[in-house]
Amino acid sequence: MEFTVKTTYLRISPRKVRPVLHGLRGMTADQAKINLQFVNKKSAPLLHNLVKSGIAAAKENYFEPNQVVIKSIYCNEGPRLKRIIPWSKGQARRITKRLSHIVLTLESVEEPLKKTEAKKSEDIKSNNKDKKAE
Repeated sequence: MEFTVKTTYLRISPRKVRPVLHGLRGMTADQAKINLQFVNKKSAPLLHNLVKSGIAAAKENYFEPNQVVIKSIYCNEGPRLKRIIPWSKGQARRITKRLSHIVLTLESVEEPLKKTEAKKSEDIKSNNKDKKAE
């Protein structure tokens, strides 16, 4: 099963996003999320949020984050914001501020958990947390 998550009109140039994307392809969603925490680029937190929303989409369909692999992720250019800056001798120069659209496609590797199994695993996790808190 595939899940597609998009984020649009990001105020960052696609040229700055693409190098970070290339390292994510083929990873599980958990690995990508952990990797992005340690990448020192402006695009890393934006991609981290996108992967988190992909994981949430997978959980809605009863998939665990380690069952889901990044099938494809790409960045397209959005519309450009055109601005003008004053220049010498009464002239003006144009500045283009580029926007990005990022599309993430996740694919499941294993079969989804049944509703009852998913609830049981959530109950076990919550019980473990309660025991640790005590």
